[in-house]
Amino acid sequence: MLGGPAPGCPKPLPPAPSNASSGKLIIPTDTPDRFHAKIMEFNPVPALNAATWELEVGGLVRRPLKLKLADLQRLPQIKQSSRMKCVQCWSTRIEWEGFRSKELFRLAHPLPSATHVRFDCGDKYYDYDSLEEMLHPHVLLALRMNGEPLTPEHGAPLRLVIPWKYGYKYVKLITKITFLNHGGEGLVADTWPYYTQGGNIQPGVDHPFDLPGQIRRIKGGEITDY
Repeated sequence: MLGGPAPGCPKPLPPAPSNASSGKLIIPTDTPDRFHAKIMEFNPVPALNAATWELEVGGLVRRPLKLKLADLQRLPQIKQSSRMKCVQCWSTRIEWEGFRSKELFRLAHPLPSATHVRFDCGDKYYDYDSLEEMLHPHVLLALRMNGEPLTPEHGAPLRLVIPWKYGYKYVKLITKITFLNHGGEGLVADTWPYYTQGGNIQPGVDHPFDLPGQIRRIKGGEITDY
């Protein structure tokens, strides 16, 4: 995932999602791209086909949904500038554009027993967040970045933005959101002990790729001062 781990996983690649487009795989990089970010992937997979992609919303909801990209684009869109911080000590500031979680909740009507959501992604990545976190005013479900649609490498058609957490919590290539009455560990927290379940940014040092040559001390949590 972007901003998260790039483990050299020896297992075979999973089958390409049924809505994957034909073409080259999304491959991790060690060099920052034009967005001043590295491409971090769990499994290299073909880009998802936006024309056939659907977001499935289910679990503890009154109204299960299957939404096309056009459906999400019709939701109230907002822009938000947030610094994405990677657990690997780099960061970059991006202007994201998308919709708040409350818009999705309004359509699906979660049951009172729902406390968490699980995200499943086109590269077999998965993660969990609480409904309380999802309704935080800085959480965004993003469709665009820096004035253009998300690229496949950065999670098109849909990714999550949680500014006070490390990038491995910014799940991308989202295909399914399930409302649950319990939480769980995400894939990396369940598999690699140096990634925490919460993923909250800790105090330490940051190397912002969009500010070349600078080293910044951070106090933990969302980075707002640069």
